[in-house]
Amino acid sequence: MRNFKKNIYPVLFLAVIICMNQILILALKPCTNFRNDIHKLETNQYDDLFVGTSHGKAGINPEVVDKITGERSLNLCLGGEEVQDSYYIIKEACRVNKPKKIIYELDPGYWVSTATLGPEFRTIYDELPLSSVKVEYYVDKIWKTDFRTTLFPWYLYRKGIKGAKERFVSKFSQAYRNYDDQFYNQNLQAYTEKGQIRIHKNDMPKNENNLILWDKEKLKPEAVKAFENIVKLCRDKKIKFMVITMPVPKETLEKYQSNFEKADKFFSAFMEKQGVEYYNYNYQKIQEFDQSLNGFSDYEGHMYEDQSDIFSDELGKIVKDM
Repeated sequence: MRNFKKNIYPVLFLAVIICMNQILILALKPCTNFRNDIHKLETNQYDDLFVGTSHGKAGINPEVVDKITGERSLNLCLGGEEVQDSYYIIKEACRVNKPKKIIYELDPGYWVSTATLGPEFRTIYDELPLSSVKVEYYVDKIWKTDFRTTLFPWYLYRKGIKGAKERFVSKFSQAYRNYDDQFYNQNLQAYTEKGQIRIHKNDMPKNENNLILWDKEKLKPEAVKAFENIVKLCRDKKIKFMVITMPVPKETLEKYQSNFEKADKFFSAFMEKQGVEYYNYNYQKIQEFDQSLNGFSDYEGHMYEDQSDIFSDELGKIVKDM
């Protein structure tokens, strides 16, 4: 009996730690629409997939694109999505339901900026189902960082104590458990069936706080390597592949003209060397598209929903001809 008690106490202590860890994760981890994105990917077949950053998430409307192409597409773009992340998203797509086309939305800022250990850091890893892709992603990204992100994922969300109770309760709601898209709707934006975030026109102040400018001297080798892996994967799987850069407001383009022109020059040459079709919509005229700040929610380039429809109509013509 004494030996039993001696052994059971450490086991109970460990069980309590595990339970508390899980409760903190549920309470502090933000609810992310990428959970629904992956669920859609796992349970449906898509011809075309869009991967990239929050610019693509707001600016690409698959519904409009599909009306032109006659195909079925899904917007898998994500705020904070680095090139390495895009590679594993594509790899997961190939594992479950291989698409015919991949359109990668390239933001030069993500090729020069260093990822921070914030709430977005684990989003993709957390939402990927258990598979060889998830394991490879863990080894490649999570394992190399702060060990606390592995043992105690809630550590990344520790600043989200405000609203923790409501967040915890919401994760047991029918809407969340059943992947209801309306669960992620907010006053200023809506999440759609095919993965787009539609930003409603509003009078909120516009800023450029998150604008990261191109600087060739800061180019990350891991971003280049990840992109080369994407190109190779698509060629090996016989998936058509194209790269686009979303337009930013003309006010931003004019203010930082040198940075954007240097980025265009670099990536145009880089894509030509890779043998990849590349469209930079900062320098292409789109009929009826308002490239002034009136068409965007910020200087960084997140489109309002009406402009995203106009842009997606133009994009659909290119996707159709891939």
